[in-house]
Amino acid sequence: MKITKAIVLGGVAGLAATAGTVSASEAVTTIGIRGTVPVVCRVNLENGANATLGASQVQGTLREFCNSGAGYRVVAKYSPQLASGRLIIDGRVLNLDRSGEVVISESAHAGIVARSITIDSNGRNGGSIRFQIEPR
Repeated sequence: MKITKAIVLGGVAGLAATAGTVSASEAVTTIGIRGTVPVVCRVNLENGANATLGASQVQGTLREFCNSGAGYRVVAKYSPQLASGRLIIDGRVLNLDRSGEVVISESAHAGIVARSITIDSNGRNGGSIRFQIEPR
């Protein structure tokens, strides 16, 4: 038994001595991984991206998601009946004019945002508004 232990210990000592010597000419290998992620952008107002106004005021949450590294913008496109109305986004008032669209938000990077929104049609019944998100 003592001879077996001496041989095993001698072998381990020999391995330890050679493990510390590494030749400078040994090659280093690098492995790279590359993938492609599709750009996905979504915006919705509570239960859908479209709101048809039957009352003079609608409140809800506008949810934005976009993974574009270059950023995105959210635009509201509305019918002519809403031209004198306004949008209130997180307390910021956006007046709706005759152009039929207004930029709600812009971002220079990817993001996930929930915004409080009030659509005020200025006492008029009817009209529609659609939100769309545009990646850069």
